Amino acid sequence: MCSYNAPSMLLPPQELIALAGIAKQFKECNLTLIDAIAEPYGLDETVKHLSSAKPDIIVSIQGFECFEEDMHALVHIKKQIPSAKLILFGHYATLFPQEILEKTNVDMIILGEPDNIFYALLDALVNGGDLSQVEGIAYRTEAGIVVQKGDERITHPELLPMPAYELLKADKYFEPFLKPPFGLIQSARGCPYSCNYCVRSFGKRLTYRTPDQIIEEIIFLKEKFGIRSLRFIDDTFTVHTKRVVELCQKMIDQKLDIEWTCLSRISTLKPEMVPIMKQAGCKRIYFGVESGSQKVLNYLNKPTDLTEAIATIALCKKYGIESLAFFIIGAPVEEEEDFYASVNFAIDADFDYIAVSELIPYPGTELFDALRDQVDFTLFPYKNEWKDASMKERNKTREKKFYQHFYYRRKYVLKNARNILRHPWEYIENVRKLSLYLLSQRQGKRADYM
Repeated sequence: MCSYNAPSMLLPPQELIALAGIAKQFKECNLTLIDAIAEPYGLDETVKHLSSAKPDIIVSIQGFECFEEDMHALVHIKKQIPSAKLILFGHYATLFPQEILEKTNVDMIILGEPDNIFYALLDALVNGGDLSQVEGIAYRTEAGIVVQKGDERITHPELLPMPAYELLKADKYFEPFLKPPFGLIQSARGCPYSCNYCVRSFGKRLTYRTPDQIIEEIIFLKEKFGIRSLRFIDDTFTVHTKRVVELCQKMIDQKLDIEWTCLSRISTLKPEMVPIMKQAGCKRIYFGVESGSQKVLNYLNKPTDLTEAIATIALCKKYGIESLAFFIIGAPVEEEEDFYASVNFAIDADFDYIAVSELIPYPGTELFDALRDQVDFTLFPYKNEWKDASMKERNKTREKKFYQHFYYRRKYVLKNARNILRHPWEYIENVRKLSLYLLSQRQGKRADYM
């Protein structure tokens, strides 16, 4: 998904290497990771590499807007390698297991947070166990499709094994203007907030891995890959001040000398966090701002204090931490004045970067339930768009305008002269990709960024 909507970065497939870490506990398992986006491989080449591995089991995750392409690829792979058990997990797989098993040749689906369920399923497959005793899976039997619900959350992620980072090729992954090689770590799962548009991969309850585990993984990534930068992929890295301070202090004490980025909310980044985060190597913070209109924020159940946001970004600038703000355009209540309130807020707050996307109500969210009669959603063929075609066109136009107003300012270009001088080819490439993206939006097509 990131290769389509964030063409300037590519993150490692954390979900897959986490399950590979589970599989490493079985001595019978020989592991191969194929990241066809990172390589990049087309479908035929992907099948070729899969076939050469002679797999007994294939595990894949599915995306959102690329759901149809994902399922087409998996159906083709299963046809070419029919002897392999094809296991799928992800948000749509969890929501719609019956429909996916009815309309594809996927063999099994893992429901919810996959790690412990995958362990139990793999144990049954490797050792000839009874699938009916494995909670949290869906599969076919002679009598029909069986869906066995189970506990969707893991209460102690600190007990999970380290993801199989060694399967990655670190030089394939990157974030803009960060030192390569680049890595990724998840230190916590879940998000306790109630934004009505958000797909919560792990639910609202927060679960944590220990700071010592995180330090161990960073040291491993440095020694194995020589990584010099990484992303903390937690939904909200800055939820608990004490934990952030403790982890940052350990990074400082270990003299890790690594750049890193993270995701935050305006309200959770406390003043006492910022200096120690900077000292520990924080290069950039991604903020889910979403809108500069209080009316739209209220609609999205996103209680951001815009005055507080200005002060928070100023604090980041004081300590030399870059800021990127995510904005959402296209809420049904968003009028022209609300849109320009967001544009003006982005400029006034002086974010270093912005990312803009259209509001899409996804199944499994409160917003989807509230707007179901306004959304045209089908799984096969995949479609998730506003029934009102004029809204779709308006949103495309606004997204393009937002980027143009923010990035194509003379003041912005001059402000970023240092980045241009330090990373001239990367800067030029990012401008090219942004222009391609805007062009594809105008033409209503998906650009080929890879």
